[in-house]
Amino acid sequence: MGPSYTCPGERYPISRSVHLARLAAFYPKCRECAHRSDSGQLPQHTLERLQSTERRAERRDLWSEEGIRGVYLNELTRYGAGRYAACLAAELWAAAPLTGRLPDDPTPRARPKRQGPTVVVGRDERPSSPDIVIGVVASLRRMGCQVVDVGVTTKPCFCFAVDHLQAAAGIYVTGAGCEPAWTGCDFVGRSGQPFCQGGRLDQLAARFQSGFGRPTRSAGSYQTFQAHLPYEAALWKHFHDIRPVRVACACSSRILRDVLTRLFAKIPCQLELMPTAGWPTGRRVDDTDGELTRLAQFLRHTSADLGLRIHDDCMRCDVLDERGRRLPLERITALLTTVFLAEVGAARVVLASRYGETWAADVGALGGQVLEGGSTAEDVWQAVRDHEAQFGLDSAGRFWFNEASPLSDAVLLLGRILDAVTRGDARSLSEQVQRLPLGSPSTHAAAADSTQLTEKGPRDRAA
Repeated sequence: MGPSYTCPGERYPISRSVHLARLAAFYPKCRECAHRSDSGQLPQHTLERLQSTERRAERRDLWSEEGIRGVYLNELTRYGAGRYAACLAAELWAAAPLTGRLPDDPTPRARPKRQGPTVVVGRDERPSSPDIVIGVVASLRRMGCQVVDVGVTTKPCFCFAVDHLQAAAGIYVTGAGCEPAWTGCDFVGRSGQPFCQGGRLDQLAARFQSGFGRPTRSAGSYQTFQAHLPYEAALWKHFHDIRPVRVACACSSRILRDVLTRLFAKIPCQLELMPTAGWPTGRRVDDTDGELTRLAQFLRHTSADLGLRIHDDCMRCDVLDERGRRLPLERITALLTTVFLAEVGAARVVLASRYGETWAADVGALGGQVLEGGSTAEDVWQAVRDHEAQFGLDSAGRFWFNEASPLSDAVLLLGRILDAVTRGDARSLSEQVQRLPLGSPSTHAAAADSTQLTEKGPRDRAA
């Protein structure tokens, strides 16, 4: 018996003649087929082209800790991204399949008409993202999904839209955390729950490997939605009753810079945006220390009261005090605990398991309650939701605030820090942090000295 020819990602076998025809037509799936060397009597010039594409298409596993990542065109194309999107659609259909008349039921009944699952699609500002979105949207519609396109937006705004629209899932096209030439997709479930390895992302990868079919012959719909309007309206409540503060910010996202500009125009604070290259020219992902140093210099030059370096996912950020010293995560966690204790009288904090008992003791000394949050963003998100915690901190350093659903957003973190500075009677952020009744304050000094400038700034010279 000869080999069974089945294209990668498909469930039904094909004949050898179809296999050879697809090879001759350079069918994309043939690049990953185990039988691509079985070329029969194809012409020599076709074989040479097949061999060249095989060498060029050395593939690796594109699954990362929180989605898929690959070099645009070399590793991830519009067609490849569509396959991952179709896999998510198949997973959603399997969770809520169509129902109809049982085979042994003699009563004639019309098959109920039902729309497919709603999937929100968004993208970042990378030049490759529009092309990848085309493949994602086309594949989702082919699988019968109702697609809502929120366009170019930040990841927090995208997650907000998934929850706001009560969608079944969402796909965000982004290469966050990688060099400018990379792209990828992040997947979220209902209410914006992130997919991570060890959880729902593993289930998605398993379905991708086992193959899936088209669940319906009816194509899905497509519509657009301006998510930034309700998103920014929801942010406004976190920036009231704030005393005048000057904030220096380093952010490569043009969309987020515009959001901050509109937000600060309504409050008595002043925003100083540090010039940055941003996309598409790109900023190196390994230049964290260099950018923090430049932000510290910019902060001191503008005499700002605090600084914020926002990462390209618009979720994680580094906080600097008025002297350009970086605040460690444990100090920010303690500061947020005091904010919620003063605001709602309670502070249930979810911490990823990597942070250990020392952090839990510090939060407990302030009057907060620490809850175990697992190891991934998906675990922390679920724990914040289940325990109705005020906020959580995952292993990647992202804070998750319990809004309508748990949401990680650098703008929300900024609002809470401004709230902390406003509530206290301290004259500066560093003084506010030093007053926290925690363990040895040397932890702060040791972590902060890496971004401390040797050149005296305007505030030091005035002193």
